[in-house]
Amino acid sequence: MSGHCKPYLEKILGICRCVLYGGNAGKSLVRWISISMLISALLFVFIREAKAERTIFDREKRIIVLDPGHGGHDKGSRGSSGINESTVTLNLARMIQAELENRYKVILTRTDDYWIDVTGRTNMANHLKADLFISLHVGGSFLHQVGGMTLFYFKPAGTEKTEKPIQNETAPSQWENIQKQYSESGKFLALLVKHCLLEQGKNLESEIQGAPVKVLEGADMPAILIELGYLTNPAEEKALCEGDVRWILAKGIARGIDDFFKKALSDSYINLHE
Repeated sequence: MSGHCKPYLEKILGICRCVLYGGNAGKSLVRWISISMLISALLFVFIREAKAERTIFDREKRIIVLDPGHGGHDKGSRGSSGINESTVTLNLARMIQAELENRYKVILTRTDDYWIDVTGRTNMANHLKADLFISLHVGGSFLHQVGGMTLFYFKPAGTEKTEKPIQNETAPSQWENIQKQYSESGKFLALLVKHCLLEQGKNLESEIQGAPVKVLEGADMPAILIELGYLTNPAEEKALCEGDVRWILAKGIARGIDDFFKKALSDSYINLHE
């Protein structure tokens, strides 16, 4: 029990003794009503104290923002079974949240099938002062044999060519290009997540690539975008529709996040957002 609750408890117990054992305190019915009211007051104090302590504990947790790509009118890529990218990314984000929420404060940029523009996603992370931002996507191609996983970290345009399509939206001026200072930490996070996914037994061909991805550009914290295979690849679509495979992905990504905070704290070159 918290030390803040003890004075209240001692006072209420003292009153209860007076009501029960005070010879002329009134009829028994009145005594029991009084005791019930006192117990209710005691429970109120305990609940209020517990909520206050939980709030303090939550504030001490690191904040992870997960961004399920697409949503609403924008369904993203689509598999032959009819499943959409927006559905896969939201389901996976919820699984990752379940893996992380006992040790981090995990926020999803969307919790249902609705649209949020690119800048709104990173704005949410920035206003929450998040420690990490991870955007989840699934690829699509006219060629069914194209597949594999790609983990993107931010790299300004002109430093490296990329086939990754870049969104047309412009980041707000106050956040524009702020992600450049986190390029190395983003790359480090991508390496750790890739390693943990391989350890989980996920055998998708994977690569790490730097690109000027707009959804990462305005994030004021280490950030990556994970493209989790291709829905247009029949084998990968089947895998991404299986609950067991999604849990493997969720656990691997969660372990990568854990490793990032453990190892980044001991590596002075990693620029963590405080």
